Amino acid sequence: MTAQDPGAPDGSPRHDDASPFFLVGSIRSGTTLLRLMLGHHSRICRCHEMEYVASAIAGREDWPEVPSYARDLPQRYDFRAGGFVADPSLAFPDLARDLFAQLRAADGKEVAGATVHNHFDELPRIWPEARFIHLERDPRDIARSCVATGWAAGNVWAAADIWIAADDAWQRLEAQVPGSRRLQLKFEDLVAQPEIELERICRFLGVSYEPAMLDIEGDTTYRRPSKRDARSWREDAPPKEVRIMEARFGARLARAGYAPSGLPPLRISAARAMLLRLDHRWRRMRASQRRYGFWLWAASAVSRPLVRFKALGEARKRARAAMGRIDELHMR
Repeated sequence: MTAQDPGAPDGSPRHDDASPFFLVGSIRSGTTLLRLMLGHHSRICRCHEMEYVASAIAGREDWPEVPSYARDLPQRYDFRAGGFVADPSLAFPDLARDLFAQLRAADGKEVAGATVHNHFDELPRIWPEARFIHLERDPRDIARSCVATGWAAGNVWAAADIWIAADDAWQRLEAQVPGSRRLQLKFEDLVAQPEIELERICRFLGVSYEPAMLDIEGDTTYRRPSKRDARSWREDAPPKEVRIMEARFGARLARAGYAPSGLPPLRISAARAMLLRLDHRWRRMRASQRRYGFWLWAASAVSRPLVRFKALGEARKRARAAMGRIDELHMR
């Protein structure tokens, strides 16, 4: 049965165990808040992040070499956080499905899903019957939030690319996944009317809505959603910054359902775009040095182009592992 078929004991549609679901969308779009609420449902898992599968196959027609892939997985925070074990004897698609099975078993809930922010249009190659929940947010708020992290982007011009990449992935996904297996919602609606939006998601997943989904304050660092969580760029973004973002987003903004500011359009020349890129790189470098310390940052940066040399490759792995442990302290 599909997720729309009747027959569950509580009268809700019955969930199909064979088809996982994925919560997708740009970083800083609110996916963490949503997955925490989903995880407070008695039948829905916590949707741990699973970037390490989609990113491994993005842009390639063949499958990655499994032994080296499995060996490098422990360097990734999203993999370590799950406590899973990668079996290098499996073919890559089987390994990915095995990792998902471990995620399902760890949560112990029947409706299993994971969160993916990048290259999620690659996932149907492994899970052709998967369902997708796409969380959208005003890209101007996403861009500013990315800059505020200090690590995601150095300025809003570069941060816009993060949302654009996710938007491109969703457009490609829409072309290959039927509408019955896709659900799209906006962050602004989710925080303004969480019960209504969570009911929509529950119907899509084939379960009944549970009020406990909003009880996230007791065991997480997040508060119950409210309208104030959708703090808009309109409140404090400088007009110049807004014009830069809108110049970068172009017609995508309206297509995503967000009205332009009404400020005079800004034309970004090729020379100015290059300066904005350089500014982004400089700011990100300085932010990395502040977070990791100069010597750890330098060890990673210097060894990057020389990873083909075994000793330096191992040095880079150690540096990246240390940086990953620091990143975990900043996770929220």
